[in-house]
Amino acid sequence: MEKKVSIIVSVYKAEEFIKRCVDSLLRQTYQNIEIILIEDGSPDRSGEIIDNYTDPRIKVVHNPNLGVSHTRNVGLALASGDYVTFCDSDDYYSLDHVEKVLHAAIDQDADIVISGYYLEGEGSFTSSVKMRSHVVNQDEVVKHCIDNEFGGYCWNKLYKKKVIAGNHFPEDLDILEDTYFLCLGMQRAQKMYYLAEPLYYYCDNQDSAVRNITNQFSDHDSVKVSDSYDKIMCDFDFSKPALDIIRSNMFAIAVNFRHKIYIGMYSGNQALLDSFNRNIKKYRSDYYSSKEFSLESKIKTTVKWLLPKLHK
Repeated sequence: MEKKVSIIVSVYKAEEFIKRCVDSLLRQTYQNIEIILIEDGSPDRSGEIIDNYTDPRIKVVHNPNLGVSHTRNVGLALASGDYVTFCDSDDYYSLDHVEKVLHAAIDQDADIVISGYYLEGEGSFTSSVKMRSHVVNQDEVVKHCIDNEFGGYCWNKLYKKKVIAGNHFPEDLDILEDTYFLCLGMQRAQKMYYLAEPLYYYCDNQDSAVRNITNQFSDHDSVKVSDSYDKIMCDFDFSKPALDIIRSNMFAIAVNFRHKIYIGMYSGNQALLDSFNRNIKKYRSDYYSSKEFSLESKIKTTVKWLLPKLHK
């Protein structure tokens, strides 16, 4: 029996891109798919555009604006496929995306398949792929989520549905909610596979909320990404090597955000600076003992830390 793949798309302020996205899904070389479009109370014409599609493989849901995690959770509840994957409404798939990741999942009997992707920058696309295709373990996934060859993103992951049955995106996280969902999946996954082919086009949307630095800060004098990593480390059991990578990254995050305040990119208060300094002190030994960061990156980070106004 041919396997069915559910593709979940959260739609918000996407009138400029949504047709390109949906058309790329409809044109897939593998046709046994369902496309679940959840409009998240978008104030533009996104809802009207997706209502115009008549392909029977498309399901459209209109919701009030409750955020990307909620809309993806609605999609998970509706998904009827044997496998589940995602697409962001301002991005698009290569034409053989589904065919190749599904073939890898079946051929390898993998519960999670991670594919490469194209990243847009300055008008051109660059492949994320640096390694060969191979079976990966949890430590590798953590490492390459942070160095972004894999990323924590949900859109370059294909999940066997039974592995994520009952799992949800955390609606109390604004950042790394997809990484949290990946960690939930890894708890049950018996086998994970990296397909070293760029099959997804991640587009540089200048209006994206994640590009606005003010959206990176919480309302309790911290950065959201650090809060999310704290929750992830609290809720999941990682090996020491994986924890060392996460903690090292926490140090780099604190240094980088502190540096942005010092050079005037954001006007932070003393409480926020104190939170960065606490994480710098807490995780600096993890960072400097880590083999995952090059000497060059450590030198640059050290200058940002000790001479923040000098490094621009």
